[in-house]
Amino acid sequence: MPVMRVLDANINRAAEGMRVLEDISRFVLENQTVCYAIKQCRHELRAQTPTLLHRDTSGDVGKTISVEQEKNRNTVRDIALAASNRCSEALRVVEEFLKLHNTKDTIETIRYKMYDLSAEVIRCLGSTYKSQWDLCFVMTKDECVLAWQDTLKQAIVAGCDCIQVREKNLTTAEFIKHVQEVKKITGVYGVPVIVNDRVDIMLATHASGVHLGTTDMSVKDARKLSGSEYIIGKTAHNTDELSFEADYVGVGSMFVSKTKPEVQVAPLGLLKNALIYKHLAIGGITPDNVHELYTVGCQGVAVSSAIAHSETPEKIVASLLQPERQSA
Repeated sequence: MPVMRVLDANINRAAEGMRVLEDISRFVLENQTVCYAIKQCRHELRAQTPTLLHRDTSGDVGKTISVEQEKNRNTVRDIALAASNRCSEALRVVEEFLKLHNTKDTIETIRYKMYDLSAEVIRCLGSTYKSQWDLCFVMTKDECVLAWQDTLKQAIVAGCDCIQVREKNLTTAEFIKHVQEVKKITGVYGVPVIVNDRVDIMLATHASGVHLGTTDMSVKDARKLSGSEYIIGKTAHNTDELSFEADYVGVGSMFVSKTKPEVQVAPLGLLKNALIYKHLAIGGITPDNVHELYTVGCQGVAVSSAIAHSETPEKIVASLLQPERQSA
């Protein structure tokens, strides 16, 4: 009877973990292949183990035992990690106790399959990045009216908590050298550096992450190259491009942009739909219009020209973060 209770509890526990991962694959990642494979494992588990009705909920001494970590879920990735651990641990228990009946091969196969499938779900959900940045300075060095080093330092000291390096005209070697120089400055302040477009530059310089435009490689392909160590952001010009696949979305253009005047201005509704993701509103943002974004709940903005073109970038940053100070 005690063995049956162990099997009953852990078969259900494993199936529950599989179902969580299955639904994340289905509804969050919209990955039909992984969803189907997890569902197959779940049904195979049920088919290969006896139907057990040996739970004694009222007499279970463990039902009221919990630890604080079980309550902490800050992201979908946290949920997936918890489900993965729950599933693998339960399958191992089932496998061990079925050895008493000389049966283990099928469960062992399911366990190894779920290791791989769980890893794929977690990989697709991205890095351990959890921060919502307030202000990202998208910097192109030749656009800075001051020496780019001075503009960068002033922006960081005034409150920029992320720097995106955007360079379209540098050779690969020049781009690598420039990012390394940027990191020497940002490293003093602990500010992350995101490379625009170039996954190879990110990997070569160990930058914090990469931002992918709509014509760049997919987030999925970038994950294959970089794993979950790096932050991956993507541009979203419409609701179809919003996705949990990326660690954050760059939403816009919110206003007519001097940097990309050809990009159509997005409706505020797009930004409202993006608020459930880590997000940065981008495109034509200045101290004069940023309040329109904050009014609808925007938590973070990305700014290029307004900072780079100023002789007092620290004042622009302060005004962007605190619009009521824009007359200072």
